[in-house]
Parts: sequence; structure tokens; C-alpha cells
Amino acid sequence: MAIYIVDDNTDMCEFLAFLLSSEGHRVHAFNCPEEALSHMHSKQLQPKILITDYNMPRMNGYELHQHVSTHSPKVKTIVISGRALDGLIGGLHFLQKPFPPQHMLNMVNALISG
Repeated sequence: MAIYIVDDNTDMCEFLAFLLSSEGHRVHAFNCPEEALSHMHSKQLQPKILITDYNMPRMNGYELHQHVSTHSPKVKTIVISGRALDGLIGGLHFLQKPFPPQHMLNMVNALISG
């Protein structure tokens, strides 16, 4: 089961990749949505979880979720952002930055078991 992390902030991307891989998750981290989509299609992977920043150049996190879900309809998405996103992400899961690492782990574990 793959977890995709997409954030144009390299530090956040690396932090989340380290956090989740140290818990035993198989993680693929990308700094731009196009890279993640290309990897997903070329490797024919269907990520179980997508963790994405909302504010990114060329494609926001909600748009990325829509692209990923056409290829992987059962993907569960967590959108992260430094600002509230009321109404901008539909019913997707949301964590506002900064968040305690344990909150991310709890959410990921709940999505995997649920």
C-alpha cells in the first residue's frame, strides 16, 4: 500500500516522508503534482492515501486529488494548508499547518484501518 506525499515545500515533504516511513509505511514523495501523477501512471501504482498541500503552482491539492481519484478511485486524501479551506476541498480530510506530527500519524492510521 502506497502513500503519496505532494508538497512544493521540500522541507515539509521530507519531514512527512521521514515521519511516515519511520512508522513502516511505503512512501513516495514529490515536490510537484505533475511528478506524482507521472510516477503513478508510469509505475501503475494506486495510492491508498494521498497527502497533499493545497497551495501549489499550476495545480492545487484539490485538483490533484481529482486527477488521482480518476486513476485510483478508492484513494483517501488528506489536504494540508497553512490557512483554513472551508468549502474548497469538499469532504476531504484536512490538517492545518503547523500540526503536531502525532495528528498526521493518527489520521493516516485511521484512514488505513477504516
